[in-house]
Amino acid sequence: MIDIFISILTNFVRVYLYYKFISVFLEHSNVSRRKEVLAYGVYFLVSSAVYLIFHQAYINAICSIAGLSILVLMRTRSIKKYVLVTFSVYFINLACDVIAILIFVDYEDGETFNQIYAVLEILLVFICELLAERIMIHRKKANAIQNLPLILVPLSSVIMILFLFHLQIDKDKTVVIVSCVGLLIINFLVFHLYDMIIQAFSEKYEKEMLRRQIQIYANELDVIMHSENKVKSLRHDMKYHLNELRYLSEKGEVCAVSKYIDSMENFLQNPDEIASSGNTEIDSLLNYMLQRAKNILTTVHVKINLPEDIFPTFDINVILGNLLENAIDAARQTEEKFLEVLVEYKQGVLLIKINNSFSGGLKMDRHKFLTTKKSGGDHGIGLTSVKQIVEKYNGILKIDPQGNLFCVKVKLYLS
Repeated sequence: MIDIFISILTNFVRVYLYYKFISVFLEHSNVSRRKEVLAYGVYFLVSSAVYLIFHQAYINAICSIAGLSILVLMRTRSIKKYVLVTFSVYFINLACDVIAILIFVDYEDGETFNQIYAVLEILLVFICELLAERIMIHRKKANAIQNLPLILVPLSSVIMILFLFHLQIDKDKTVVIVSCVGLLIINFLVFHLYDMIIQAFSEKYEKEMLRRQIQIYANELDVIMHSENKVKSLRHDMKYHLNELRYLSEKGEVCAVSKYIDSMENFLQNPDEIASSGNTEIDSLLNYMLQRAKNILTTVHVKINLPEDIFPTFDINVILGNLLENAIDAARQTEEKFLEVLVEYKQGVLLIKINNSFSGGLKMDRHKFLTTKKSGGDHGIGLTSVKQIVEKYNGILKIDPQGNLFCVKVKLYLS
């Protein structure tokens, strides 16, 4: 009876690991969460019943491949991805099965065996799933909580089970069985909690990005409305301005005409509209960040020369947003409160230079700059994001602290 319970429990965790594996290779799903849970639940029930009834390796293999095929097809219609993911997941599971059972057991098809080895197999699959996830994260260079130390959880469980099994080899196996069940449940809960932490971390990051985006667009709307009001005011009084210009021109006072036109131009200028390239996304970000800088810093020098159709705006905004936020926060903590920003585009090359005063206190770890902000847990991914985008475009990122001046230079080749 205990073997049946352990086999059902291990199969439940195996189905969960199939979900994890498929999610590693195919992140996005067009199927609703409810349908996906239902599909995995049906697969669990069918595969458990097939194993308990037949005890035949080839039947279990057919059931596993068929079930995996359906689960993968729910996420992709690409034949290449379908074949790759289905058979990769199955053969990883098969390899762990061989290692955990055939090495320790003189197994013949149709025979039952001690389910402790099934627990070992599942723990090995846990390790393989973590390694696969780590490889995919490295390939995509994603910002995620480091999962490599988690491998120690199933690895330690394997060692503990083998040690307990060795101690109880000629005694009652109850201790080993209870330990296996407990360790399997612990591993499952650890991995499930890990997923919840990742999801919570992602949601928090997305909410912060959305909050900042709302602030940026609200600020840009204020800038647009302010400019629009000035245009309306000038249009309303245009006949008076034209009469004055006609009067001055008839008198031949050219200098007075020029000064009057300059005054009209100055009236139309909006001090909050620092960037006006025509690219709404980039202008919105720059106006928001630089207006914030002017409100809290003493000296702010800005030079911006960008075309309206510059691309890609999202990646450029990630760079500008993170670098400006770091520079403003560092400069506000100094007596000088100095910021200098140069953003220009020439012949396919985007140049971003940001110089700011800073206190001189830098934290380094393996030649990497660490955040000096008090809430360090919520920061530190900004500069990493900048580096990833620079590498994406084969660009150059140069960070050069000079005394009390912190200099960052970015070159992107956007031809």
